[in-house]
Amino acid sequence: MNFLLNIGRFVIYSVAGVAIRNAWSWLTADIDPRPGTKEFDIEYSNVKRRYYKLKKDKEEYNETIRKVR
Repeated sequence: MNFLLNIGRFVIYSVAGVAIRNAWSWLTADIDPRPGTKEFDIEYSNVKRRYYKLKKDKEEYNETIRKVR
């Protein structure tokens, strides 16, 4: 009987651990990284690259609209 109780306890703790870990990952996924860390530098370079690309695309769009008018 004690053996079955230990197996049940192990299964319950394992499932609870996985559920808590997934819930914690979900909660912390949207938090911005701290400045000065590697993750922050990666995120910053991605945002900067997107900004310059959008700015370039907008300038090209504006030039084509001026030519059409």
